[in-house]
Amino acid sequence: MIGVLSLPCGALRGEDLIDQQYPEDLERELASLVMEGAANSTDLTRLLRLAGLYLDLGYGLYVDREQKLAAFQEGARVAQKALDLRESSADTHFLYAANLGSAAELEGLVAAALTIKKLKEHVHRLLELDPQNVQAHHMLGRMYEELPWVLGGDQEAAVEHLLKAVSLDDHYAPARLDLGKWYLKHGHPQEAAKEFLKVLEMPPLKKQWIWERIHRPQAQILLRQIGVSESPGPPG
Repeated sequence: MIGVLSLPCGALRGEDLIDQQYPEDLERELASLVMEGAANSTDLTRLLRLAGLYLDLGYGLYVDREQKLAAFQEGARVAQKALDLRESSADTHFLYAANLGSAAELEGLVAAALTIKKLKEHVHRLLELDPQNVQAHHMLGRMYEELPWVLGGDQEAAVEHLLKAVSLDDHYAPARLDLGKWYLKHGHPQEAAKEFLKVLEMPPLKKQWIWERIHRPQAQILLRQIGVSESPGPPG
């Protein structure tokens, strides 16, 4: 159940919010915003940018558990301030849910269980505001796949949402990885391999550093596990 709250989808969300391609740039920008007191701002754009930076760095760069947890917790706190300013913003619900879920996953089973209801509420609200939101469909796919049926798990709903996510964005690697894992779990290794190969062949147009650090290596490992050779990918 903990895995449902691990939300790598957040790391690639909001390319209109954070366009830098390199983690060093993001760290410098984060430090600058913190020094300026952006967390206490009433400017929605600054709050969203700050919450997105915490999410990207917590997922894509930081390795130490405590550093990751602190980033996600602060990202959720900042996103909550943004929600207080504008509840009708889809981005605020996404960044709150993604940071909150990622923090809960690190904190363990009890925190994850207590967070599921709140997480669902924000993801469903996100879809109300933006029915074609790639990350929302990915999150729901993860939740339906990971949760036991007594808590709302539904394997068919899971694959439907994962398929919807990749149909909305061919280059969205987190959803492709999870779709491939779903196929693998349900005895369809050939379909799984197709998705993992697409992850290698179709890097995102932005934030390739996260794909290089996280998604490409995961796809390579999974392909080796099922005995499929990699097709030539784009230059790294």
